[in-house]
Amino acid sequence: MRQRGTGGLIQVKRKDGTLASPYWYLVYWDHGRQVRESSKTRSKMQAEVLLRKRLSERDAGQKPAVDIAKLTYENLRDALLQEYEINGCKSLVRRVDDGTRYLPSVLPLDRFFAGRKVNGITADAIRRFVLEQQKAGKANGTINRSLAAVSRMFQLAVRDGKLQRQNAPNIEFLKEAAPRKGFLELADFRRLRQELPEHLRALATLGFYTGMRKGEILKLNWGNVNLADGTLRLHAGETKNDGARTIPLTGEVLEMLRILRQQNPNSKLVFTHNGQPIRHFEKSWKSACLRAGMPGLLFHDLRRTGVRNLIRAGVPERVAMAISGHKTRTIFDRYNIVSERDLHDASRKLENYLSEREADDTTTVKLGTTTVQ
Repeated sequence: MRQRGTGGLIQVKRKDGTLASPYWYLVYWDHGRQVRESSKTRSKMQAEVLLRKRLSERDAGQKPAVDIAKLTYENLRDALLQEYEINGCKSLVRRVDDGTRYLPSVLPLDRFFAGRKVNGITADAIRRFVLEQQKAGKANGTINRSLAAVSRMFQLAVRDGKLQRQNAPNIEFLKEAAPRKGFLELADFRRLRQELPEHLRALATLGFYTGMRKGEILKLNWGNVNLADGTLRLHAGETKNDGARTIPLTGEVLEMLRILRQQNPNSKLVFTHNGQPIRHFEKSWKSACLRAGMPGLLFHDLRRTGVRNLIRAGVPERVAMAISGHKTRTIFDRYNIVSERDLHDASRKLENYLSEREADDTTTVKLGTTTVQ
């Protein structure tokens, strides 16, 4: 007789007494619930080894393998969406038709892994997903966002005790393209601004001088702007990373905002057109870029330009990051792009330095008693 709590081995029989399966079945209790699992072996000795392993996992608080077999992709995905919802992540997008929220990076995963059991989401399956996305023309960066989502799903499953770490697949990320090098010199920006519709000129100027994100600019209220002391304050919850920050306003951007306020004294939002909030202006932007001879330029390139100009102006990187709202050096360094002009400036500085050294090194060389200039 087995001791209580040690489980047992059985063979499942039909009503006529014949074996329904040639395999031994494990039977044990876990938190008041009976677990029955096929050992997948005819050997009673091997089934005994597997039973002791399952009991050891149970005593360590690990999830029974029979429960793992029931886990589906949807179980893992819903846990990820719940985490994003709880943390108020701004990456969640609300559907227009039914109001549900989703992650754009998860949609390709939904189509590929829908209805699949978790134990079927292997490294091989993930590689097949990557190949399918590449054949569809998706960029490596876009595919990596989906890989990051599925990786987080498995992390949550392990953390919540639904899955053992060794059951999570190894996920390798793809090499992404080099950072965009879109940026504008001041003269180029002013030429582009002249091609923009009048209601977008102050908006673009703010982006160029401050490096603010487009979403932050479009949501800007006059309550955020202090024209008297020339500051713009974004409160916690109004930025992408939820951090509050203060942005100084000077020169033409401050003057344009003052004119804008005089033109719309009763408006709550800073940037409006015909009394309505500005939401989208991609068509106007692309047309202006074409007329200015800058096809393919993104509004986000103004943010890259703003960061680079702060560094060029000699602003300490810590202060520049506080103004632009970057929390990590990794992303900040991707924006702090070196241009051809920067390289030429460095070459000129080196040439001037060597010329000065050459002048200083017109020194006296003593050879015995002879002095040579």
